[in-house]
Amino acid sequence: MKRIRLGVWIADREFMDRFTGCLARHYRQFELHIYSGMEHVRASAANLDAVLLEGVRAEEMGAGLPVPVVCLRDAEQEIQSAAEEGGMYLTEKYQDVNGIVDEIMRHIGEEIRNVTETGDLPTRARTLAVYSLSENEYQLPLAVTLASILGEQERVLLLDLQENSGFSQLIGDPFEAGLEELLVMMEGGKFSQNRMTACIGHLDRLDYVYPAGNTECLCESCASTYRQIISVLTREMGYHTVILNLGSRFTGFFEVLAECQEVYLLKSRVGPGRWRQKEFTEEMEKHGVPQLREHIREIAVPMITGSAISCERLIEQWKWNDIGDSIRRMMPEAADCG
Repeated sequence: MKRIRLGVWIADREFMDRFTGCLARHYRQFELHIYSGMEHVRASAANLDAVLLEGVRAEEMGAGLPVPVVCLRDAEQEIQSAAEEGGMYLTEKYQDVNGIVDEIMRHIGEEIRNVTETGDLPTRARTLAVYSLSENEYQLPLAVTLASILGEQERVLLLDLQENSGFSQLIGDPFEAGLEELLVMMEGGKFSQNRMTACIGHLDRLDYVYPAGNTECLCESCASTYRQIISVLTREMGYHTVILNLGSRFTGFFEVLAECQEVYLLKSRVGPGRWRQKEFTEEMEKHGVPQLREHIREIAVPMITGSAISCERLIEQWKWNDIGDSIRRMMPEAADCG
């Protein structure tokens, strides 16, 4: 997919450094062209897909450019849709970066592309999984801890496939599109950049797909659909690693699990959990994926005593205590993303 060539001229240098740094880290669909003056923007506009401007006279300077122009305005400045004419669009400067990106994407136009199914998970990106048979309430904090640690060095995407994992409570922000939208796109055989970008949120140093509101769809889809989601997102969005927080057994569950480079399996602390793990191992054999044993990394979650703490606090503790250290020791080498 051709990357979006975005020309940027922002008078506020501090804001420009923070904004463009965020775009470079989290929005790989953009090819940034940063300019020091409007004369350079005008000279290059014909080779751009869109322009983002900020300054006292941004609207005036952007007039007449042959591509959509998004102008950032302070909240106290009047932003009127009536001014959006001739390819000029106004949006608030001090808002979430997602909002600014959405405004840019809204005016570029959607390019619909066909989904190309692949037989295996992508080889240039790394796929890791988190799973538990009995301690599954700790899957989510473990998956986020893992993603946060990896996110310090590379672009990481968390895909939550566990029913009622509590992820929507963790992220808090409302969302309109997420995993269900991606499933519809993949099963329909077509996807669009605008819709795909709208399904992805950002938390600290990791990206995530907004969770499914109707968790029944998680087991109704099959391995090929999840393969397509992973393949398209890594190819189009440039992720180095995808982390699967697994739950319900969809058709082809064990095959996908066997294709993951690492499977972080939470060890049970009690007898019944060990019984379940023994049956899990036996089922692996029945599905013809004995090699899965080599990918499994067992993690013992310490008993949590005392008053309940928030998921955010638990993740922060795990990241820097013995759990985080054990995860770092188990990690494979950085993904080959060249």
